[in-house]
Amino acid sequence: MKSFLRFSFCFLFLSCNLDVNRELQIDQSYEGEEAYWVSKSLDEHLHLAFYEPGAYKKKSFTDSLPGCPVVSFSEDSLSITLDYDQSNCEDTGLPDIEGSILLQYSLPSPGSTDTVHMVFQDFRQSQTSFNGTRRFRVAQKRIDNKLMVEFTDSLLLKNNLGSSTRLKPRLEHQVNYESGMVSQINTRGAMGGRNWSGNEISVDLTKTLGAECLASFIFRPSTGIETWTVLRTGAQAVDHELVYSKTGVCDTKTTIRLAEGVVMEKKP
Repeated sequence: MKSFLRFSFCFLFLSCNLDVNRELQIDQSYEGEEAYWVSKSLDEHLHLAFYEPGAYKKKSFTDSLPGCPVVSFSEDSLSITLDYDQSNCEDTGLPDIEGSILLQYSLPSPGSTDTVHMVFQDFRQSQTSFNGTRRFRVAQKRIDNKLMVEFTDSLLLKNNLGSSTRLKPRLEHQVNYESGMVSQINTRGAMGGRNWSGNEISVDLTKTLGAECLASFIFRPSTGIETWTVLRTGAQAVDHELVYSKTGVCDTKTTIRLAEGVVMEKKP
């Protein structure tokens, strides 16, 4: 009987220690790196959804797009495919992009309540693969600005090591235009989902991509903040922050402030 009680006590003790060790093994720096990676990945192609079909018929515009996509139209011009073959790209400094993006419009010139869907087809950029569809609705439209509401149900991002993050963005994008080009994107809202470790996450964000960076096709915010809350099973939730700033015309910096007090910096 004593042996049984001794065994039971040891089993319970080891079980508790395993739970504690499992929490201790979660490196917050990885959670900060993940937040930065997700945010950067989502911003790199976002601007494509904010142009109407007519823009993609202008060679001067499509020639300026990073990745040298080959642009093709459906017969009704309501679907546009950007195929990133890159075989004709002469600029070796371009980002590594593969696959294609399909843009589906409800009307040739979307007005209020009309939609734009961004469908990823074997798409990979900077060693990040995308699976799913980003969905946008035009909430307001004027000559020089537009309010787009994002209501994406499920988007899966996977890095080159096989780690994945699943997201459900609920965002508002206030888009300004100058001479037909996107000159500023103000984004705010929230996202839910799960992270690399399988824990539930929630994100609140407000950020701005400014004209100087957009003109250079550098898709990093110049101002703003993101708060990433990680909900861990059997433990208290932790909050990490991404703070965006710039020191030059488009010298952007992301400061990652982890819940444990560690600060990391990323450029751009």
